[in-house]
Amino acid sequence: MSESQLAEDVRAAVEEATAGLRAPAGAAVRARARGRRRRAARGLLAIVPAAAVIAGATVALHGGGTATPAVTAGAPSATAPAPAIVTDAYVVSHVQAALRGANDFIIVTKATIGHGQATTTYEDLATRTGRSVVSIGGDKVTYWIKTTTSGGRDHWQTTYVDYTKRTWWTKNSQSGVLGKATSGDIVLSADSSPAEISKALAVGQLRVGVKGKVNGHLAIELVYAGKLAAKAGAVRYWVDATTFQPVRIDLPPFTAATTITESWIRKSAALVKETNTPRVPAGFRQVPASPAFN
Repeated sequence: MSESQLAEDVRAAVEEATAGLRAPAGAAVRARARGRRRRAARGLLAIVPAAAVIAGATVALHGGGTATPAVTAGAPSATAPAPAIVTDAYVVSHVQAALRGANDFIIVTKATIGHGQATTTYEDLATRTGRSVVSIGGDKVTYWIKTTTSGGRDHWQTTYVDYTKRTWWTKNSQSGVLGKATSGDIVLSADSSPAEISKALAVGQLRVGVKGKVNGHLAIELVYAGKLAAKAGAVRYWVDATTFQPVRIDLPPFTAATTITESWIRKSAALVKETNTPRVPAGFRQVPASPAFN
Protein backbone atom coordinates (compact mmCIF):
# COMPACT_ATOMS: atom_id res chain seq x y z
CA MET A 1 0.00 0.00 0.00
CA SER A 2 1.30 3.46 -0.89
CA GLU A 3 1.91 6.24 1.62
CA SER A 4 -0.91 8.34 0.15
CA GLN A 5 -3.38 5.45 0.28
CA LEU A 6 -2.60 4.68 3.92
CA ALA A 7 -2.79 8.35 4.86
CA GLU A 8 -6.24 8.53 3.27
CA ASP A 9 -7.39 5.41 5.15
CA VAL A 10 -6.37 6.90 8.49
CA ARG A 11 -7.86 10.28 7.63
CA ALA A 12 -11.20 8.67 6.78
CA ALA A 13 -11.21 6.69 10.03
CA VAL A 14 -10.41 9.80 12.05
CA GLU A 15 -13.14 11.83 10.37
CA GLU A 16 -15.70 9.09 10.96
CA ALA A 17 -14.78 8.70 14.62
CA THR A 18 -14.97 12.42 15.34
CA ALA A 19 -17.81 13.48 13.08
CA GLY A 20 -19.74 16.35 14.61
CA LEU A 21 -17.02 17.36 17.05
CA ARG A 22 -15.65 20.86 16.72
CA ALA A 23 -12.77 22.22 18.78
CA PRO A 24 -12.14 25.89 19.51
CA ALA A 25 -9.89 27.82 17.18
CA GLY A 26 -6.29 26.74 17.53
CA ALA A 27 -7.08 23.57 19.46
CA ALA A 28 -5.48 21.29 16.90
CA VAL A 29 -2.17 23.08 16.83
CA ARG A 30 -2.13 23.38 20.60
CA ALA A 31 -2.69 19.65 20.86
CA ARG A 32 0.25 18.93 18.60
CA ALA A 33 2.39 21.22 20.71
CA ARG A 34 1.97 19.07 23.76
CA GLY A 35 4.36 16.50 22.52
CA ARG A 36 1.68 13.94 22.06
CA ARG A 37 2.31 14.34 18.56
CA ARG A 38 3.97 11.71 20.80
CA ARG A 39 1.13 10.27 22.18
CA ALA A 40 0.22 7.79 19.69
CA ALA A 41 0.98 7.23 16.08
CA ARG A 42 3.08 9.11 13.67
CA GLY A 43 4.59 6.33 11.79
CA LEU A 44 7.42 4.98 9.77
CA LEU A 45 8.60 7.54 7.28
CA ALA A 46 9.33 4.91 4.66
CA ILE A 47 5.91 3.33 5.11
CA VAL A 48 3.30 5.59 6.73
CA PRO A 49 4.62 9.14 7.18
CA ALA A 50 1.52 11.19 6.51
CA ALA A 51 -0.81 8.76 8.24
CA ALA A 52 1.26 8.98 11.38
CA VAL A 53 0.91 12.74 11.63
CA ILE A 54 -2.85 12.54 11.11
CA ALA A 55 -3.35 9.78 13.66
CA GLY A 56 -1.00 11.40 16.15
CA ALA A 57 -3.19 14.47 16.48
CA THR A 58 -6.19 12.31 17.26
CA VAL A 59 -5.06 9.24 19.17
CA ALA A 60 -1.68 10.53 20.05
CA LEU A 61 -0.22 12.52 21.60
CA HIS A 62 1.14 11.98 27.42
CA GLY A 63 3.96 4.73 22.40
CA GLY A 64 4.50 -1.07 20.77
CA GLY A 65 0.83 -1.53 20.54
CA THR A 66 -1.68 -3.42 22.59
CA ALA A 67 -5.12 -4.86 22.06
CA THR A 68 -8.01 -3.28 23.92
CA PRO A 69 -7.70 -4.31 27.59
CA ALA A 70 -10.67 -6.10 29.02
CA VAL A 71 -12.88 -3.88 31.15
CA THR A 72 -15.40 -5.42 33.48
CA ALA A 73 -17.91 -2.96 34.88
CA GLY A 74 -19.80 -3.60 38.06
CA ALA A 75 -18.89 -4.68 41.55
CA PRO A 76 -15.19 -5.03 42.41
CA SER A 77 -13.71 -8.50 42.75
CA ALA A 78 -14.14 -10.09 46.17
CA THR A 79 -10.47 -11.03 46.16
CA ALA A 80 -9.28 -7.53 45.30
CA PRO A 81 -11.41 -5.06 47.27
CA ALA A 82 -11.65 -1.51 46.04
CA PRO A 83 -10.13 1.30 48.08
CA ALA A 84 -12.35 3.35 50.34
CA ILE A 85 -13.97 5.42 47.60
CA VAL A 86 -17.02 7.01 49.18
CA THR A 87 -18.14 9.78 46.85
CA ASP A 88 -17.49 11.13 43.37
CA ALA A 89 -15.94 14.16 45.03
CA TYR A 90 -13.39 11.87 46.68
CA VAL A 91 -12.44 10.42 43.31
CA VAL A 92 -12.20 13.85 41.67
CA SER A 93 -9.97 15.29 44.40
CA HIS A 94 -7.60 12.31 44.31
CA VAL A 95 -7.37 12.34 40.50
CA GLN A 96 -6.59 16.06 40.59
CA ALA A 97 -3.88 15.47 43.19
CA ALA A 98 -2.32 12.76 41.01
CA LEU A 99 -2.44 14.99 37.93
CA ARG A 100 -0.62 17.77 39.78
CA GLY A 101 2.36 15.44 40.15
CA ALA A 102 2.66 14.68 36.42
CA ASN A 103 5.95 16.56 36.02
CA ASP A 104 7.64 14.05 38.32
CA PHE A 105 6.98 11.22 35.85
CA ILE A 106 7.69 10.19 32.29
CA ILE A 107 4.30 9.45 30.76
CA VAL A 108 4.27 6.40 28.51
CA THR A 109 1.49 5.81 26.00
CA LYS A 110 0.95 2.88 23.65
CA ALA A 111 -1.33 2.64 20.66
CA THR A 112 -1.84 0.60 17.51
CA ILE A 113 -3.47 1.90 14.35
CA GLY A 114 -4.52 0.04 11.21
CA HIS A 115 -2.13 -2.22 9.34
CA GLY A 116 -0.31 -3.09 12.57
CA GLN A 117 1.57 0.16 13.17
CA ALA A 118 2.49 0.29 16.87
CA THR A 119 3.70 3.44 18.60
CA THR A 120 5.13 3.85 22.08
CA THR A 121 5.72 7.42 23.24
CA TYR A 122 7.65 8.67 26.28
CA GLU A 123 6.80 12.24 27.25
CA ASP A 124 8.46 14.63 29.66
CA LEU A 125 5.86 17.31 30.35
CA ALA A 126 8.35 19.49 32.21
CA THR A 127 10.57 19.89 29.13
CA ARG A 128 7.81 19.47 26.53
CA THR A 129 9.82 16.77 24.83
CA GLY A 130 8.66 13.39 23.59
CA ARG A 131 10.41 10.30 22.25
CA SER A 132 8.36 7.95 20.07
CA VAL A 133 9.23 4.45 18.89
CA VAL A 134 7.21 3.30 15.89
CA SER A 135 7.24 -0.16 14.34
CA ILE A 136 5.38 -2.05 11.66
CA GLY A 137 6.47 -5.47 10.53
CA GLY A 138 10.24 -5.54 10.79
CA ASP A 139 10.67 -1.79 10.32
CA LYS A 140 11.37 0.66 13.11
CA VAL A 141 11.93 4.38 13.58
CA THR A 142 12.48 6.56 16.64
CA TYR A 143 11.93 10.29 16.71
CA TRP A 144 12.23 13.04 19.28
CA ILE A 145 10.10 16.21 19.23
CA LYS A 146 10.84 19.20 21.45
CA THR A 147 8.19 21.91 21.62
CA THR A 148 8.69 25.56 22.50
CA THR A 149 6.37 28.54 22.18
CA SER A 150 7.32 32.07 21.14
CA GLY A 151 5.83 34.86 19.10
CA GLY A 152 2.36 33.38 19.43
CA ARG A 153 3.41 30.17 17.66
CA ASP A 154 4.50 26.68 18.62
CA HIS A 155 7.91 25.59 17.35
CA TRP A 156 8.92 21.93 16.91
CA GLN A 157 12.42 20.55 16.67
CA THR A 158 12.37 16.98 15.35
CA THR A 159 15.13 14.40 15.14
CA TYR A 160 14.11 11.29 13.19
CA VAL A 161 16.09 8.04 13.06
CA ASP A 162 15.18 5.26 10.62
CA TYR A 163 16.72 1.98 11.76
CA THR A 164 15.65 0.11 8.64
CA LYS A 165 17.30 2.51 6.19
CA ARG A 166 20.06 3.47 8.65
CA THR A 167 19.37 7.16 8.04
CA TRP A 168 18.46 10.17 10.13
CA TRP A 169 17.38 13.78 9.71
CA THR A 170 16.46 16.87 11.71
CA LYS A 171 13.80 19.46 11.05
CA ASN A 172 12.50 22.70 12.55
CA SER A 173 8.88 23.64 11.94
CA GLN A 174 6.23 25.88 13.45
CA SER A 175 2.50 26.25 13.77
CA GLY A 176 0.34 29.06 12.53
CA VAL A 177 -0.64 31.82 14.93
CA LEU A 178 -2.21 30.14 17.95
CA GLY A 179 -5.90 30.80 18.36
CA LYS A 180 -7.76 31.28 21.61
CA ALA A 181 -10.87 29.44 22.72
CA THR A 182 -13.74 31.86 23.29
CA SER A 183 -16.65 29.52 24.05
CA GLY A 184 -15.47 28.56 27.52
CA ASP A 185 -15.86 24.87 26.67
CA ILE A 186 -13.05 22.48 27.55
CA VAL A 187 -12.58 20.29 24.50
CA LEU A 188 -10.88 17.13 25.69
CA SER A 189 -8.99 14.68 23.54
CA ALA A 190 -6.15 12.17 23.80
CA ASP A 191 -3.83 15.17 23.63
CA SER A 192 -5.31 16.98 26.61
CA SER A 193 -2.78 17.91 29.27
CA PRO A 194 -3.13 16.89 32.94
CA ALA A 195 -3.94 20.52 33.74
CA GLU A 196 -6.82 20.54 31.25
CA ILE A 197 -8.20 17.26 32.55
CA SER A 198 -8.01 18.59 36.11
CA LYS A 199 -9.83 21.76 35.11
CA ALA A 200 -12.53 19.74 33.32
CA LEU A 201 -13.06 17.75 36.52
CA ALA A 202 -13.24 20.92 38.58
CA VAL A 203 -15.98 22.50 36.44
CA GLY A 204 -17.94 19.29 35.93
CA GLN A 205 -17.13 18.72 32.27
CA LEU A 206 -15.55 15.40 33.16
CA ARG A 207 -17.54 13.25 35.56
CA VAL A 208 -17.03 9.97 37.37
CA GLY A 209 -18.48 7.01 35.49
CA VAL A 210 -18.48 3.29 36.19
CA LYS A 211 -15.94 1.26 38.11
CA GLY A 212 -14.31 -1.71 36.45
CA LYS A 213 -10.98 -3.29 35.62
CA VAL A 214 -8.25 -2.38 33.15
CA ASN A 215 -5.60 -5.03 32.59
CA GLY A 216 -6.73 -6.82 35.74
CA HIS A 217 -6.49 -3.74 37.98
CA LEU A 218 -9.39 -1.90 39.57
CA ALA A 219 -10.04 1.30 37.67
CA ILE A 220 -12.53 4.17 37.51
CA GLU A 221 -13.94 5.61 34.32
CA LEU A 222 -14.07 9.37 33.80
CA VAL A 223 -16.57 10.38 31.14
CA TYR A 224 -16.54 13.62 29.19
CA ALA A 225 -19.70 15.45 30.21
CA GLY A 226 -19.37 18.78 28.40
CA LYS A 227 -21.56 19.97 25.57
CA LEU A 228 -20.00 17.38 23.27
CA ALA A 229 -20.92 14.48 25.54
CA ALA A 230 -23.97 13.75 23.40
CA LYS A 231 -21.59 12.58 20.68
CA ALA A 232 -21.25 8.95 21.82
CA GLY A 233 -19.27 9.83 24.92
CA ALA A 234 -16.61 11.73 22.94
CA VAL A 235 -13.68 10.59 25.07
CA ARG A 236 -13.34 8.39 28.16
CA TYR A 237 -10.46 8.22 30.58
CA TRP A 238 -9.72 5.37 32.96
CA VAL A 239 -7.72 6.00 36.13
CA ASP A 240 -6.22 3.46 38.50
CA ALA A 241 -8.38 3.07 41.62
CA THR A 242 -5.30 3.17 43.88
CA THR A 243 -2.90 5.69 42.32
CA PHE A 244 -5.60 7.68 40.47
CA GLN A 245 -3.18 8.08 37.57
CA PRO A 246 -4.52 7.63 34.02
CA VAL A 247 -4.21 4.09 32.64
CA ARG A 248 -6.28 4.17 29.46
CA ILE A 249 -8.03 6.49 27.03
CA ASP A 250 -10.93 5.38 24.83
CA LEU A 251 -11.95 7.34 21.74
CA PRO A 252 -14.86 6.87 19.31
CA PRO A 253 -15.67 4.43 17.82
CA PHE A 254 -14.19 2.68 20.88
CA THR A 255 -12.19 -0.07 19.19
CA ALA A 256 -8.64 -1.38 19.67
CA ALA A 257 -7.47 1.11 17.02
CA THR A 258 -8.78 4.05 19.07
CA THR A 259 -7.60 2.84 22.48
CA ILE A 260 -4.48 4.23 24.14
CA THR A 261 -2.91 2.66 27.21
CA GLU A 262 -1.00 4.91 29.57
CA SER A 263 1.45 4.41 32.42
CA TRP A 264 3.50 6.81 34.53
CA ILE A 265 7.13 5.98 35.32
CA ARG A 266 8.80 8.00 38.04
CA LYS A 267 11.70 9.96 36.62
CA SER A 268 15.27 8.76 36.85
CA ALA A 269 18.32 10.50 35.43
CA ALA A 270 18.74 7.76 32.81
CA LEU A 271 15.11 7.85 31.70
CA VAL A 272 15.02 11.65 31.50
CA LYS A 273 18.17 11.62 29.35
CA GLU A 274 16.79 8.93 27.03
CA THR A 275 13.52 10.82 26.62
CA ASN A 276 15.06 14.24 26.01
CA THR A 277 18.31 13.53 24.16
CA PRO A 278 18.23 12.36 20.54
CA ARG A 279 20.63 9.50 19.86
CA VAL A 280 21.83 8.65 16.34
CA PRO A 281 23.70 5.34 16.06
CA ALA A 282 27.21 5.45 14.61
CA GLY A 283 27.32 4.87 10.88
CA PHE A 284 23.82 6.16 10.12
CA ARG A 285 23.65 8.56 7.15
CA GLN A 286 22.08 12.01 7.41
CA VAL A 287 19.46 12.71 4.73
CA PRO A 288 17.08 15.60 3.93
CA ALA A 289 14.06 15.87 6.19
CA SER A 290 10.78 14.44 4.99
CA PRO A 291 8.25 17.07 3.82
CA ALA A 292 5.46 14.67 4.90
CA PHE A 293 6.42 14.92 8.56
CA ASN A 294 5.11 18.27 9.87
